Amino acid sequence: MDSSSQVPMQISTSSVLLQLEQLLPLLPSGPYSPSTLSLLATLCTGLKLVGPMMERNHKDKLDTLQTLLTKICQDRDLDLVLRLQVLEVIELRTLGWKSNEGVDNYYKERFTQFEESRKKEQERKEAKAVRSRDADVKKLRENQSGTKSSDQEQVDEKDKIFVTVNGVKLFISSTSLELSACAKKFLENHFSNQSMALPTSKMKYTRTDLLTLASSTMAKEAPLNWDKLAKTLPNFLLQKKRRKRGSGPSPNANQVGSGDSSQSLMSKQKISALPENLPIIRNFGM
Repeated sequence: MDSSSQVPMQISTSSVLLQLEQLLPLLPSGPYSPSTLSLLATLCTGLKLVGPMMERNHKDKLDTLQTLLTKICQDRDLDLVLRLQVLEVIELRTLGWKSNEGVDNYYKERFTQFEESRKKEQERKEAKAVRSRDADVKKLRENQSGTKSSDQEQVDEKDKIFVTVNGVKLFISSTSLELSACAKKFLENHFSNQSMALPTSKMKYTRTDLLTLASSTMAKEAPLNWDKLAKTLPNFLLQKKRRKRGSGPSPNANQVGSGDSSQSLMSKQKISALPENLPIIRNFGM
């Protein structure tokens, strides 16, 4: 190590001195930047080669550096391999920059152990990242599969035969498409006729019955809720003039849609008293 011929061409005393001068202002206090730590590792490699020459010409700077390196070795936040490189430089300077087989073997073994541990840790992180990525891919596929199933159900529903009854879909299922189509047609006709069917009454009145009812005392009284009922009746069924309170019946009180008045009809036909069996219907529910 004492001969300059042993020093690789790319590492010279001047380059190591330049690195040392750059680092001395940066090392007194942390935290250290990645560039500073990288430069420190490069300096340790250079000092192992040109340490004796640096000791002769720049001992004061190496003394300052060693104080700082001792502090760095105790910093547990720094990388173990870097701390081991710094410790090797400190011990090598203590030995007068003379290599020792026992010391060299110790550091070789330690570097090998650290490299293996670092490699295992890197592999563990990569395996964890792969598992995490696989889990994300699996979850994504499950979500896509669920969406596809939902879309498929909607497509299947569109393909199914159904009848809509009061806004509700009644699905028809059969192994025979022809039979399903016939059932759909039958049900559509059934529910269509059912919705259009109007209630009918078996009670019928003759013309004479209607005129007799019109001349009765009860026919002259307004039904319950007449104001509301009148709004729902056609205009031709309503009287043109309402009878004033306290006055006699209006001349058009019994006017019907055909234009014939009840007075002309009653003058031509004598109206008998109401028969007992003639039903009189009043609207009490409206």
